[in-house]
Amino acid sequence: MEKLVAKARVYYIISYGRDSTMFTDKKWTLGTAYLTEKRVVFKFLDRYSTIFYSDIIEVNERDKYPHISPPMGWSRGSILELQHFEDSSKRHVLISIISADFDVITKLKAIIGRFALQEERKIGEEHLKLLLLLSMGIRDIAMIMYILNLTSEKYYTLIKDLKLNGLIYENLSLTDAGRRNIYQLKKRI
Repeated sequence: MEKLVAKARVYYIISYGRDSTMFTDKKWTLGTAYLTEKRVVFKFLDRYSTIFYSDIIEVNERDKYPHISPPMGWSRGSILELQHFEDSSKRHVLISIISADFDVITKLKAIIGRFALQEERKIGEEHLKLLLLLSMGIRDIAMIMYILNLTSEKYYTLIKDLKLNGLIYENLSLTDAGRRNIYQLKKRI
């Protein structure tokens, strides 16, 4: 039995984007978000949508979102963006968004981040190769996947690992720790 951690009334859009495509015809749904220890469940009437924490790649808070207006009714609206795998095949990345009052979004981000992004991963050779490409300014996903011979699942896993270990920022630029890793790598070569 899963333990309920939090519950909130929110507006949400599941799969607002898929890979690099954003859908402009999606509408906000007013429903309830239930956060358990394993997943986020959105409920509207008798329909349920689920996002497992293990599928979440990134959690970002935004003031605005492209091509979509925040729903009316919130005094200070904020948007929480969840990037997650579509299903167990992990071929496609979906972007789902949640909008609520600023305080609610802050709490949801903290809880989802704690469960979804809690584990620190060991950095290996593939991580260092990707970090080296990012340090050279290469950000194109297709190019990186081709150069390193990666699947999209592996690419997003490596990016998530680098973020969890504090080696890159959200915009894929290197942190001080990431630059130190590159410096050590160049000394080895």
